[in-house]
Amino acid sequence: MATVHFPSDFAAATGGLDHVVIDAPRVHELMLALAVRFPDIAPRLAAMAVAIDGDIYNDAEFMAVGRTSEIYLVPKIAGG
Repeated sequence: MATVHFPSDFAAATGGLDHVVIDAPRVHELMLALAVRFPDIAPRLAAMAVAIDGDIYNDAEFMAVGRTSEIYLVPKIAGG
């Protein structure tokens, strides 16, 4: 199961947890599971980029999640 690491400003909404373990085949299902478990972070998840095993993706919805993946939620960076 993948380990999902939260940004520090999610602490109040996650009950102080800085990470959780989630079983999901893709980022889409992982985000749904997080939204169900932590409803207060659900609206903020769309504004997050996802780092999967060190590679950052702004649009990661259909990226595969490995059983031992390390997932970090990070704010998306706008460019222009």
